[in-house]
Amino acid sequence: MLKKITTVVSLAGISLSIVSISAIAQDTSLKVGIVQELVTGDLMCYATLIDENGKEHYARASFEICADQDYYLNKKVQLTYEKANINDCQSSEPCGKTRKKWIISKMKIIE
Repeated sequence: MLKKITTVVSLAGISLSIVSISAIAQDTSLKVGIVQELVTGDLMCYATLIDENGKEHYARASFEICADQDYYLNKKVQLTYEKANINDCQSSEPCGKTRKKWIISKMKIIE
């Protein structure tokens, strides 16, 4: 499960939504969900999905999925996961360290 913390900042009339998602454990049991939000982070894409019971789930996803966010938003999708090497640095700059994490590698619109 991922924990989501959202902060809204308003500067000179411009409202920005800053999303911070910290990993507790990746839940790969969700196979179908409605895509509520996709956020491109420094190290990966973060997905917010709603299951059939209305419960929110937070998951890591590939950057390719975030690149197609307009295609997936508010759609019911079937999820495919894969274990991927994720940059394990303090920023998006490469430092030579990686870690293996389960991420959503594919979304297929089903309805």
